[in-house]
Amino acid sequence: MKDLYNTLGVSRDASASEVKKAYRKLTREFHPDKNPGNKAAEERFKSVSSAYDVLSDPQRRTQYDEFGDMSLTNGFDADRARAYKASQQRAYAGGGGGFPGGAGFPMDDSMFHDVGDAKATNFDDLLSRLFGGGRVRAGGSPQPRARRGADISGEISVGFNDALVGTTVPLRLDSADGGMSTLDVKVPAGMKDGAKLRLRGKGGGGSPPGDILLTVRVGTHKLLTREDDNLLLRLPVTALEAYRGGPVDVPTPWGTVTVKLSPGSQNGQTLRLRGRGVRPAGDKPAGDLMVTLDVRLPEPGDERLLELLTDLQGSANPRASLVL
Repeated sequence: MKDLYNTLGVSRDASASEVKKAYRKLTREFHPDKNPGNKAAEERFKSVSSAYDVLSDPQRRTQYDEFGDMSLTNGFDADRARAYKASQQRAYAGGGGGFPGGAGFPMDDSMFHDVGDAKATNFDDLLSRLFGGGRVRAGGSPQPRARRGADISGEISVGFNDALVGTTVPLRLDSADGGMSTLDVKVPAGMKDGAKLRLRGKGGGGSPPGDILLTVRVGTHKLLTREDDNLLLRLPVTALEAYRGGPVDVPTPWGTVTVKLSPGSQNGQTLRLRGRGVRPAGDKPAGDLMVTLDVRLPEPGDERLLELLTDLQGSANPRASLVL
């Protein structure tokens, strides 16, 4: 039996922002990238993600607070559950028990009866009749009623460069027979961290089947950062290159580009390379690569070059115009 609030380490009256904060803290702690090969951390990461999927959705959280674990059942119908709950409370005033997380719903097998046109003898039968059972035709035989399968939520991790160019990620799924199956998930080019992918018809069994909803987690890069569809890069250049100007090579995810610096370029100056940023799938225009110059001075030990440079610049104080 789950307690999603305990999974996230928050109280039942926690605000949406508190739930989100707890989720982010735990996913950072247990993310597979930080715990390679640690199965316990991987399972904890999955349970935290599943709990957040429910508690971050106001409607699903309300149902969970009212019905507990039963609200997580495939094909759960809150209206039918409330109707049955009300009928049982009338018939068994003062009855004990309740849904985990809810209140006042008798849960012992003796209470599960007179559901529809037949007797329900166990919990599974009750679930079947409440959330996806059949109607009875005139001839008395059950007529199944089609119900859409449940959606399944999860996460996949991709590297920074793979997210830029697009990739395919194998997703392991539990099979109905207890085994494992693998589904190849295509991640389109330009996916952001936290973006969602929907795999239609690949979720819980039903008619039609549900979907798989995946949150994409994108790793970091040692040199590049991303802002919307732009990429940011700090480019080391020598003092002579900055002073003299001229061509320098700039590495980009799409190949090396030669850029001509203006003479007298300054440390911190930013150049824009159009179309060299993120290239999203579809018709959306590509972002830019923003290159910030990182002027490197010579190593300490020989000041002659800097003395010559000072003679060329003149002896004027470069901070004379600073007024705070």
